[in-house]
Amino acid sequence: MSLYIESFNIEHMYSSSKPRKFAFSPHVSSKLYVDPSSFNTNSCTKDLKRACEKNDIAKADQLFFTIVKQDHWAVVVLNLIHKQFSVFDSNIRDSHYVSIHEKPCSNLIENFKTLVRGRNPWKHNLDMFERFSPSGYPQQSTTFDCGLFAILYMENLTARGLKPFNTDTTSLLNFRKYIAAKLFKHPQNTLSSEEELEKLLKKS
Repeated sequence: MSLYIESFNIEHMYSSSKPRKFAFSPHVSSKLYVDPSSFNTNSCTKDLKRACEKNDIAKADQLFFTIVKQDHWAVVVLNLIHKQFSVFDSNIRDSHYVSIHEKPCSNLIENFKTLVRGRNPWKHNLDMFERFSPSGYPQQSTTFDCGLFAILYMENLTARGLKPFNTDTTSLLNFRKYIAAKLFKHPQNTLSSEEELEKLLKKS
């Protein structure tokens, strides 16, 4: 996920045709979802400063935070156009289901607000942003596709809403291939050939 997010940020930083998005790494998210009573802003100050200076997040329409708990991924989204936070979890069973991510996601939102009070690159007061609960969005039908759906949400979410995407078996398989090809071509990938990649996959 970390490598995908690096690729995601590079793509959105240098493409004028892409929506203005930025995603914090899972490592940063893990520092943000601790209990607010023990959150230390110093743990994330450098991360926020780097995002402001390197990725110019002051111009972003959306910020993404990927969270993994008990091997399950969810995405917290900060929509700076509609002034709201929302959470996308691909394993919501029904309206009464309480996600294992509810507490860490709520913690992350509160801690990010606290962090930004010390350095706010936007004119908005994030303390006034509402918590929006989206519904009716695509869900995984397996026990193992949460990471893929987290990526699909990030790819298809815009400040206006979630663009439709197909979740049939063939479409998901093709999307997996697309992500694999993107990561294989990433500058930090040290594998020099498809043969090396195949050998690595056989070992895993």
